[in-house]
Amino acid sequence: MFARNIRLMRIHAGMSQERMAAEAGLDRAFVGTLERGQRNISIDNIELIAKAIGAPAHELMDPDLPRQRDLDVTLTRAPRTARPYPAAKRSNRR
Repeated sequence: MFARNIRLMRIHAGMSQERMAAEAGLDRAFVGTLERGQRNISIDNIELIAKAIGAPAHELMDPDLPRQRDLDVTLTRAPRTARPYPAAKRSNRR
């Protein structure tokens, strides 16, 4: 729930992981692992993230946050057809 809430709030704020991490003074890779729920977080870092995305820290831990803030939870996943990176061009050389 916390990881989902961070990601939702960041996306709805129009921020990339890199920008949010920079504004919070954290590493982008750290933010990525938080959003995937792969890492524990200190209360100090929760406060830094909350300030960066403009939300009270206690709201980030509320399981009902998406409904309370009317957040679109479908935005947390990229569509399966999306290609985040361009397809590699193949050479016709043999």
